[in-house]
Amino acid sequence: MLGVCGEEVGVPHRFKCSTCDKWHEGFPDVGFDRPLSASQVPESERSGRVFLTSDLCIVDDEHFFIRCLLPLPVRGTDDTFCWGVWSSLSRQNFLRYRTSYSEDMSHWDPMFGYLSNRLPDYLDTVGLHVSVQTQRKGDRPLLTVKTMDHRLAADQSDGISLENLLKIVGPFLEH
Repeated sequence: MLGVCGEEVGVPHRFKCSTCDKWHEGFPDVGFDRPLSASQVPESERSGRVFLTSDLCIVDDEHFFIRCLLPLPVRGTDDTFCWGVWSSLSRQNFLRYRTSYSEDMSHWDPMFGYLSNRLPDYLDTVGLHVSVQTQRKGDRPLLTVKTMDHRLAADQSDGISLENLLKIVGPFLEH
C-alpha cells in the first residue's frame, strides 16, 4: 500500500509543527484555535464578547467551551490521529472544570457536551452529542461522539482509513 508521495506506509512522514516550528516524525494532529461560535463573532466585537485562552472559551457570558482531543484510531496501524476540537459544557460543568484545572480530574464522571467545530471531510459536525472525559493534570479531555449515526462516530469506533487521514494531514506533511 502506498502513502504520501509514493512512500510505503510505515515509513515515517515528517511535518513541521505550527506551534513549536520544529519538524516531527509521523502524522500531525489537527486542531482548531477556537470554537466555531467564537469565530462567528465579528472581529471588531471579539474583545468585548469573547474570552479565549488556549484551553477555555466563553462567548457572550452564556456559551462555555473547553478544548479537547477527539481520538480516531488509524485502521491497519497502531497509530491514533487526534482532532484538537472544542466542546460546549454547561455553565456549571465549565466553572467546575476551570476551578479544578490544575488538579487531577481523571476520576470525574463524563460530562455532556456538543462538538463545536466543523471538521473537514465530514457532514456537519457542529452540535454532535459528545461525552467529555477529563484526564490527569495537564492532559486535555477526551471526547467520544455519541451521535452514533454519524460517520465521525463510526471512524472513532472502527478507525479512520489511511486514505481519509492523508486527505486531512496531507497539507502538513513534507513532500
